[in-house]
Amino acid sequence: MNKFGISLKDEKIKRLLWCDRHCCLCRKSCGIDIEFAHLPGKEKSKDINDMVPVCSECHTKIGCYNPSHKKGTKYNIEELKARREQIYDTYTRELVPPIYYEITQNITQEIKRIWPDVGFSITHIGDLFPVKALIVAKIFLRNKFLRNCDKDGYYDGKKFWNLNPRMGYNGHFSIMEPVDKEDRLEIKVYVTIVDQYERSHELLPVSWVYRQEDNCWFTNP
Repeated sequence: MNKFGISLKDEKIKRLLWCDRHCCLCRKSCGIDIEFAHLPGKEKSKDINDMVPVCSECHTKIGCYNPSHKKGTKYNIEELKARREQIYDTYTRELVPPIYYEITQNITQEIKRIWPDVGFSITHIGDLFPVKALIVAKIFLRNKFLRNCDKDGYYDGKKFWNLNPRMGYNGHFSIMEPVDKEDRLEIKVYVTIVDQYERSHELLPVSWVYRQEDNCWFTNP
């Protein structure tokens, strides 16, 4: 159960929450008249990902195209999936709070971590909804992918970071591979936020490059 007392095990309930009972094609509010239409060619599938929440009128349009009488342009699977994601984004983006995160050697303003210890901090800086975060940190050495950070599953996307409003964590991991002064060391961080309705929102990746002489990291566009 979530804070609203709703079990999210039923995948259809989740999708209805994600679209706020709006048709994924015409965008109108459907209320109890919303239906789940199968994607073309997936009519026998029981996988919720092969279905799209729509109104009854749009449901009919998806299935009524006659290929022998080519008037108009039929809906294809790629477009239907994209439109579905647009509607899901529209009605769930407000559930994603501002999140601040960084790779850093700073413990306090005066104290820094000693190499090869590397710090990572993440903070929920909003005031409303709690969320979960999945973090994947990829290490690149000399512009070549070296490995994923895999400490206890928290840096390879296997374990959640629970983030309540105005709450943050300071974590760390080690890079034990030898790094020469002239080597370019980069860490690229991928963050996925999972909202209260269990929908995943992937943020754009951000990378940090290590400056050995100053024992610090700077962001790399």
